[in-house]
Amino acid sequence: MKSSPFFLSALALILITTSCKKDDVSTVILQSTEYKLQAIGATGITGTVTFTEDSDGKTEVLVELDDGSSVAVHPAYIRFNTSEEGGAVALTLNPCECQISRTTVSKLDVGTSISYEGLLQLDGHVSIHESPDDYTVISAANIGANAD
Repeated sequence: MKSSPFFLSALALILITTSCKKDDVSTVILQSTEYKLQAIGATGITGTVTFTEDSDGKTEVLVELDDGSSVAVHPAYIRFNTSEEGGAVALTLNPCECQISRTTVSKLDVGTSISYEGLLQLDGHVSIHESPDDYTVISAANIGANAD
């Protein structure tokens, strides 16, 4: 079986152009900080909140719930003040679905920029709520300046 030079040249060009994509570069995690979510009341729902900064300058907030329903949807927020004081919403996080929430963070809800370091200094807490229809706090963690 004889291959044409055109076919071989075209195949080589395709292999070269598709094997070196810029999108293949992975980001590197520079630093992360983890906080423990404490159950509020008799819910028994605990978990962790992790702030991660990557080499692209992005900050991700990951919420992982334990002991909760894997089908329930739980709204999640970063609020000002300690969890004991309560406070206004600083940042609306993606709701916890199947016990997980991932939110890339760059600004507070009012539009003020916030970085990974800014989150670590924030006078705030994370609150997890029962459902979109019931805003009872079921789990919380003091973060930033209020971390234990």
